[in-house]
Amino acid sequence: MDGDLTLKLEDLTVEVRDKTLTRVGLIRPEDVSLEVSETFNGVGTWKLTLPSELPLAQTLRVPGAGLIITGPGDVLISGPVVSSEYAATPEDRRGSITFEGVSDSVVLSDMLAWPEPANPDVETQKTGHDERTGPAESLMHAYVNANCGPGAPAARRRAGLVMGADRARGPLITKAARFPTLGKLLAEIATLAGLGFRVAQRGRQLVFETVQVADRTREIRLDVLAGTLAGQRVAVSTPGATRVIVAGQGEQEERTFVPVENAASISAEADWARRIERFVDQRNTDDRDQLTQAGAEVLADEGFTSTAVQAVPVADSSMELGTDWGLGDRVSVVAAGQELTAPVTGLIIKASSDGFQVGALLGDPAAFDPAISAAKAVQSTESRLSALERTAEGGGSDPNGQAMTLMGAW
Repeated sequence: MDGDLTLKLEDLTVEVRDKTLTRVGLIRPEDVSLEVSETFNGVGTWKLTLPSELPLAQTLRVPGAGLIITGPGDVLISGPVVSSEYAATPEDRRGSITFEGVSDSVVLSDMLAWPEPANPDVETQKTGHDERTGPAESLMHAYVNANCGPGAPAARRRAGLVMGADRARGPLITKAARFPTLGKLLAEIATLAGLGFRVAQRGRQLVFETVQVADRTREIRLDVLAGTLAGQRVAVSTPGATRVIVAGQGEQEERTFVPVENAASISAEADWARRIERFVDQRNTDDRDQLTQAGAEVLADEGFTSTAVQAVPVADSSMELGTDWGLGDRVSVVAAGQELTAPVTGLIIKASSDGFQVGALLGDPAAFDPAISAAKAVQSTESRLSALERTAEGGGSDPNGQAMTLMGAW
């Protein structure tokens, strides 16, 4: 949902920090030219253009510097610079510098979940997998703490990273890790439990935070006819899978197979008159609960009718984005008389001297952008290849429940 809610720039603060996470200064509203794209359970991006003569522009050019962007109620995004570009013209002889950065959640995509995270020597890993059982939220905190948080060895510990509140929410699950990207591992757990996560700067610390996704489909109902939307674009598509076959240990006819489906996937199957099967290679275990969990993760991500929405809310809407609903929440959208529901998967912020605009994206952005769809296909292929490599290296086990699809061109 691309929004167009113009707010006062005074409600937005843009601070520059140095490598030590110390706040160096505040960028004046008249100097702000900013774009932010934050992603639910992913890595957000930001882009800032400043006159080159500003002292804070020179601070941002030092490796390790970054931004802290705060909205009316909370930190919207914080994170380091990843690149900068200087440009000058005859009309602007002093020139300007455009900085591009990412959210602090990038630490979760930078790091891997090691099989023996307490051992900082990768050559002497004596444990096949880091297997943990507990409430989903507690597992997420445990993996972060052990691999890059305060509980990690000094060599792998992210400076300034601390753990936020763990309320032990979500179902009791078991997860086993052998070098998956930490962020991907967390996303698998979060999807199954209806949780959100991110890393954001508070004070002089980076805090790993988890939140419960809220179902606001009853109170947040976006509709052009009702006057809460100025325009909309809606895409509805088939589920990615309706039935999952999870393969455990063994070979050929001796191998364990567990079928997994749920009410939502069976309902979508009936709606579309298509049975869509997915194969998941889970060689690390023969525990039926863990095999069922692996299938449930796939269905939680793909086992339902997909809805994607782009819309423009009216400026004076009584359902304020960021206050009444926000990133991760599930809301309702009425399109052509049909009521659909979708999660808020992204926030978009654009700021200039005229004010700033906040909007959101609902559902899967790939439904409107072929480039995103292609990137997802490439990522899926890379994920499957990586899983096969880990399976071969680990003696025939894929501890991370990677979905091994049989559909598509191989």
